[in-house]
Amino acid sequence: MLVIILIVAFMLLLIIYLVSAVRRHDPDSYVDQDRDPFFSELARLAAAGLLYEQEESSFGRPRKSYTITPAGEAALRTWLREPMNDPGMVRLYFAGIVGPADVMALARQQRQRHQERLTKYDAVDALLDGHEDEFSSAVETARLGRRFEDMCVRFWADEVDVPINAGATEPRAA
Repeated sequence: MLVIILIVAFMLLLIIYLVSAVRRHDPDSYVDQDRDPFFSELARLAAAGLLYEQEESSFGRPRKSYTITPAGEAALRTWLREPMNDPGMVRLYFAGIVGPADVMALARQQRQRHQERLTKYDAVDALLDGHEDEFSSAVETARLGRRFEDMCVRFWADEVDVPINAGATEPRAA
C-alpha cells in the first residue's frame, strides 16, 4: 500500500513540474506577460532619465525601487496637457499635477469626443430603424453605447463647469 501511495505522490509531483515547465515557456502565459513588459518599461524610463533607479539588497534577492525625476515629472505634465486618443479618465486622475484650466480643456475635448460618438449612434439608430426584430442584439448594443456616451457627455460637461481640482492652486513649476 505504501508503494502505491509513493507512486501516486511521485506522479502528482511529476505532473505539477511538467505543467509549471510548460507554462514558464508558454508565450501566452499570463504570468510572464504581466511581469516582463512592466519591468522592462521601468528600465526604459530609468535609462531615459525619467526615473531614478535604486537597488536594494538588504535581504534575499536584489530589488529595485523607482522614483520620478524632475525631468520625469515635467514629461508627465506635458503628457497630461497633450491631446490624445485615449480616454480622459487617466489624465483626470492626475488632475492635481496640472491646473484647473488644463482640466477644463481636457473636459471640453472629452465632451466633444463623446458628443461625436453620440452622433454616430444616431446614424446606427437610423440604419436599424424598423429592423429591431432582425438585429435585436445590435439594437441592444447600440442602446448601451448610447447610454454610456450620454453619461460621459454629462460627466465631462460637469467638469467644464466645475473642474475636479477647482480649489487647487496652480501646479508646481516643472
